[in-house]
Amino acid sequence: MDHAWTIAIPPEWATAWLPGLKVLFWVLIAILALAVLRRSFSGAQHKTIGKTYRLFFFLIALMMLGVLGYQATWQLAGFARHDFVQFMKRYNRRPDNPAARIVRGGILDRQGVGLAVPDPDRPGQRWYPGGAAFCHIVGYEHPFYGLSGVEAAEHATLSGITRDTGPEWERFRRNLIKRDDLRGHDVALTLHAALQREAHARMKDLKGAVVVIDPSDGSILVLYSAPGFDPQRLNPEWFERRDPQARLLNRATQGLYPAGSTFKVLVAAAALELGINPVLDCPAEGYQVGTGNRPIRDHEYYDYQRRGRTWPGHGALNMRDAMTKSSNIYFAKLGVQVGGERLVEAVHRMGLPRSWILLEGSSGNLTTSAGRFPNVSNRDTARTAQVSIGQGEMLTTPFHLAMLAGAIGRQGAVWKPRLLAQAPPQPLEPMMSAATARALGTMMRQAVTHGTGRAADIPGLNVAGKTGTAQNPHGADHGWFIGFAPAQQPKLAFAVVVEQGGYGSQSALPVAAAILRKAQAIGYFDEDARQGTQ
Repeated sequence: MDHAWTIAIPPEWATAWLPGLKVLFWVLIAILALAVLRRSFSGAQHKTIGKTYRLFFFLIALMMLGVLGYQATWQLAGFARHDFVQFMKRYNRRPDNPAARIVRGGILDRQGVGLAVPDPDRPGQRWYPGGAAFCHIVGYEHPFYGLSGVEAAEHATLSGITRDTGPEWERFRRNLIKRDDLRGHDVALTLHAALQREAHARMKDLKGAVVVIDPSDGSILVLYSAPGFDPQRLNPEWFERRDPQARLLNRATQGLYPAGSTFKVLVAAAALELGINPVLDCPAEGYQVGTGNRPIRDHEYYDYQRRGRTWPGHGALNMRDAMTKSSNIYFAKLGVQVGGERLVEAVHRMGLPRSWILLEGSSGNLTTSAGRFPNVSNRDTARTAQVSIGQGEMLTTPFHLAMLAGAIGRQGAVWKPRLLAQAPPQPLEPMMSAATARALGTMMRQAVTHGTGRAADIPGLNVAGKTGTAQNPHGADHGWFIGFAPAQQPKLAFAVVVEQGGYGSQSALPVAAAILRKAQAIGYFDEDARQGTQ
């Protein structure tokens, strides 16, 4: 906001000057001007002074006309200026304040469920029926803290100031004429309110995120971050970075985490694309790369050690069995065999270092953070081995892994993410070949039926997935579960992370399984019911 404007012009004047005050003001100016001009022309000796006065009052008149003209634009289309509207909501307490009467358009889910709507009891105020379940993606509209989420990205549409289509022009024209009935347009999202609420219920008392997409068209069904907050009750301390819970952080799109064992599916994809599919020895003592580095071991080694027993090792494993058992040794060796430089190429091809655009709105975009991956060389075998098991210097968001899971389920095909229901599906370059995706899908299905993801083997869904446990330098390990369902022609792809949740099979997997069961219960996987939610 322009603070100079707020100091120079009292809030009451920004809305309307009383007609009598205007007339009195100009009458006084006219009288004063005539009096001075008369004196200036009373003698020849005052000619020079007269010219000066004329110039002075001419400039004064121009300035006042400019002020009135500027005020007129605020009078006629002040609702189209966000800073003006926010200013009026903050400081103008008059009952006839037009800013307090603007009816902002609603934000709806794919079935028309209201996520942000006008408050029926408080004209001009926002009501968020979904509360903390939708707070990060829907956002908030607040006179002091501004806008966030969809409220910010679609501010122009929600305020009724867009003029891109015929109906939008008509609404804008009506808002100019009908000053007592200022209304905006509704915005429909691809979110599925029932599934988002299920994610909220299952993530209670946890930190982390849930992302669910439809990999057949890129629509985003769930974008949930925990812990959340009530958009109706914002705390000033959260905006001063004094919140240890980081409630305002959207972990689904901005949270950066080591991927742990979920990254093994990308390493496997990179190898298969190069025709590499080896059988590798996975001994109990682990895999040591170079001198001075700790050996990379399978998680069973430490489980046996805690129980006072000796781990015998997996022995020789092929890629499918290594995925099922989630062998660190196998995939560290596989990553080194692929080579650091070709692994970097695969990471870029599969979208991890990019920032995904989720919504291109009338006032801005909603995007994800870009993932991070070191620029390792073929000679840097130790770093390559570490990042190949999802540790070291690699970081990614839950959204990136949901996109990767969806590409595997859809035979490599990728669709541009879309959060706006009206946005048309847009195909992107495939992340991998169909043959590679089919092979990975088979491995991930076996990881659910015979591996660490068995608790997600829901009857009738044929879930394919991969658990992950990522070391966390600041505390307990993070838990992951990514995947898709059904394994053939999936309608849902997902990624769940639970901060400091330990094993992904015990923390993230139950959350994902509950959401899949909810989708099954409401008939989402039934084609007829699903078409009704488009």
